[in-house]
Amino acid sequence: MKIYLGCDLFTEGQRLQAKKVQGALEEEFGDGIDLYNPADNDEINDKEAGFASTYQILLGDYDRLKESDLLIGLMDTKDLGLAAEMGIAFQLGIPIFQLYTDIRLTGNDKENKLEEIKKDVFQNDFLYINKLVTGLSYADKEGNIFENPRIYKTSDDLIEALKAFIRENL
Repeated sequence: MKIYLGCDLFTEGQRLQAKKVQGALEEEFGDGIDLYNPADNDEINDKEAGFASTYQILLGDYDRLKESDLLIGLMDTKDLGLAAEMGIAFQLGIPIFQLYTDIRLTGNDKENKLEEIKKDVFQNDFLYINKLVTGLSYADKEGNIFENPRIYKTSDDLIEALKAFIRENL
């Protein structure tokens, strides 16, 4: 199974998050998967090595994406490149699993938060997430709605869901 690990590769935290997901899947499935992490593609993403043009980055990642069976989107930084990759994956019919770990996603069951938002929308403790982008993990391009959306708040939950999906589809 070919997996595309879409992530922001510019900060240490994001790279570590990606490596955690990558390591867990590679440990579980070994040679049974071919996981592409753009951060590992030094040809286009080693910023110390020199210049890579916009089209080199586009075509280098697109070549891997169009051959993928699965896209993982680590969404905490709302990387526009990743959003584009997800749109391409959706059009190609590639399943998309998303991860948002922002703590503002918690507490949605607290009535006092909801009451304050009703009084003053600027007292919003919640994270806004683009519904078009999150929708990519709720339905496929044929309009089939998933019983269990493929969107998660912890990397551990994401990893467990990915393992189950991969096992079912290997």
